[in-house]
Amino acid sequence: MSTATAVSPGVLERISRLETAGHPVLSVYFDLDPSRFPTPSTRETELSALLSSAGARDPDAEHVRDAVSTHPELARGARAVAIFSCAAAGVLEVLALPEPVEPLVVLDTVPWLEPLAAMVTSEDWGVAVLSRRTARLFRGGRQGLAEFATVRDEVHGRHAQGGWSQARFARGIEQQVAEHVRHAAELLLRAHRSRPFDQLAIVASDELWPVMRDSLHRDLRDRLAGTIERDLEHSSTQEIEAALAATIERSERDRERALIARLGDALATGGSAAAGLDEVLAMLEEERVEVLLLAEQADLKAGLCPRCGRLSAWDGGRCRFDEEPLNSVDAIEHVVALAAQRSVGVVVVRHERDALGEHDRVAALLRW
Repeated sequence: MSTATAVSPGVLERISRLETAGHPVLSVYFDLDPSRFPTPSTRETELSALLSSAGARDPDAEHVRDAVSTHPELARGARAVAIFSCAAAGVLEVLALPEPVEPLVVLDTVPWLEPLAAMVTSEDWGVAVLSRRTARLFRGGRQGLAEFATVRDEVHGRHAQGGWSQARFARGIEQQVAEHVRHAAELLLRAHRSRPFDQLAIVASDELWPVMRDSLHRDLRDRLAGTIERDLEHSSTQEIEAALAATIERSERDRERALIARLGDALATGGSAAAGLDEVLAMLEEERVEVLLLAEQADLKAGLCPRCGRLSAWDGGRCRFDEEPLNSVDAIEHVVALAAQRSVGVVVVRHERDALGEHDRVAALLRW
């Protein structure tokens, strides 16, 4: 076994197709950070706590413990481990991961792949493709989607016979369909609570959409950007991406217009906004930035002082703070890195980028 598996859409697809004969799957993610879990005993304690929190059944719990104990090389080079166990079907999949993950254990009818999907894509659209029997859930955006759960629930087909027995049977089918849709909504909420979706799109028929709307948690309804009436149950990921393209672009345009309008109003009235590299950097250092706005393909060079570490758009050749010679750096990369350190949201402005041209192509909306 290699010490770390490069996570890709192919890895997600392979695990999603594990044959479990309908038995529940135990999905376990745990951390290998040596500063937190430096010894085998501390890792065993972490794993035991996770399994106990999920109420994992004994066969699957032992399956997972055996996988960890028989593969001590997992702790070398890997940052985390993902294990998928279905002892009843004789299924065990172990992945040593190159990135840390939040400790998590999930017992469900499908392998829980959302933490892996978050490694494949940096974009945070949530997408649900629903049919009467299947729900396919994705994370991603305009650069691509990663499927993190495929739910196939047993729903009986419709029949043409009439009579009271048939009416009761039909009501039972609709109850099964509603339960299937609610299950998909619960999985979306679980993914959202792990790493919040920026926006949400639902692909479903008019028949299923009212059930999904009523099943969505309020936090998800607030992020709903659009619904698409299409049958994409058996479509490729690329076909689903193409069907979503117009919805994503429309949402991006609307969001950018709102942010640019808010920025203009704040700058005109001396409100909570900053424009230009120097002002934005100062606000980032004071941790006042709520949203960082960057024009797409912005190419901005600046000077970084090797002694005090400050960045400045001033091109006089010396640091204004420390009088040291400046080294040329990519200012955009520096600003984005600083925003990431402070957990600041970054919006790449594509459709309204000319509005940032007079501000060094960088601006910020402030918390205060």
